[in-house]
Amino acid sequence: MHIKHFIMTGIRKHVLGILACFLFFALGLHPQKASAQYDDANISYNDFYQNLAPYGQWIEDPQYGYVWSPTQDGSFRPYYTSGHWVMTEYGNTWISDYPWGWACFHYGRWTYDNYYGWIWIPGTNWGPAWVCWRYTDGYYGWAPLGPNYDLNSSVEYGCPNDWWVFIPPQYVYSGNYYRYWYGPRGNSQIIHRTNIVNNVYSANNVAYVSGPHVKDIEAVTHMPVQTYQLTNSTNLTTHVHNNVVKMYRPAEIRPAANVDGRKPAPPNVVAAPQPIKPAQPVNTAQTSTPPFREDIPKENGHHDQVGTHIGETAEPQPNQNKTNTRPYEWDVNRPIPQPPKPEPAPAPAPQPKPAPRPAQNNQQPRNNPQPQPRQNPQPQPQPQPRPAPAPAPAREGEKR
Repeated sequence: MHIKHFIMTGIRKHVLGILACFLFFALGLHPQKASAQYDDANISYNDFYQNLAPYGQWIEDPQYGYVWSPTQDGSFRPYYTSGHWVMTEYGNTWISDYPWGWACFHYGRWTYDNYYGWIWIPGTNWGPAWVCWRYTDGYYGWAPLGPNYDLNSSVEYGCPNDWWVFIPPQYVYSGNYYRYWYGPRGNSQIIHRTNIVNNVYSANNVAYVSGPHVKDIEAVTHMPVQTYQLTNSTNLTTHVHNNVVKMYRPAEIRPAANVDGRKPAPPNVVAAPQPIKPAQPVNTAQTSTPPFREDIPKENGHHDQVGTHIGETAEPQPNQNKTNTRPYEWDVNRPIPQPPKPEPAPAPAPQPKPAPRPAQNNQQPRNNPQPQPRQNPQPQPQPQPRPAPAPAPAREGEKR
């Protein structure tokens, strides 16, 4: 009896399992993939040091410690160049196209120094973006948060006016913001009539500005705003697919612990030639490499002898990214910039003109004798001696 009951129970469980699987796939239900988990014990500032070194220069500053200067020209701006905003459950989230964007736009702060250009100062806590937002009729604006500013402070955030980017609300999620921003020249007129968007989100004792809400954007644009689901990724490159954003985002990245009593240092770090100054206005006339780049000490490492790698296969050189040398002269009414036309082939060198021909006249040209080629004289035959004449016959009566 017990055996029969055991067998019947097993059959029922088996049938119920098959029925559950059938309903699962018939109804189109799919299991949700678990987000990637991070080993927080092994994640530290050393991840910043190693992964950002190929894309910029680490500097040791007496005030901020180790800071990072990206290898970009003067047209670069954080939260403006090569990226765009998307709305997620965390608020307005910056999606960067740079391979180092996972770090510098979601941890730490930015500041600007005329000598160094834009400088990133590492931070420990993740956020969708470390910016401040402002709004007025016809514009939303944002600016990177500088170091040492506390979002819980009652003091309004202040930075140089030209740190702000103001664009019409309908283009907040479009990217390519250089098409819609009038540039720093218009900020001074706009900023005085704007209000702070004070939507501060706090979780696990971490506060950040989430920016305008979905309903606020939709109310002024009369267009729906897509909201993306943010998931964890073990890949440092951010991916956006359908309505999902996959991003590398440990909740906290702690300063690196000392190893054998020594403080870990970034690769090829250099001492700051001069201390980083307080936040300065952006030098918009500087579109070339910041002056600091010219003063970086050259590497004194080992150099291979000539011909060491002559047998290796040559690798193609990466394409150089072309940047707009005048990034602030675009607005809504200007056409989209077109790629430059190829330069025309150089004109051929002018040929020398022929000598002018003599003027024609009605007189018949004279037949001037043409000089004959000189001929070698032929040897003349020598005259032969003439024979003596025969004696005349004697006449009759003359004696012979």
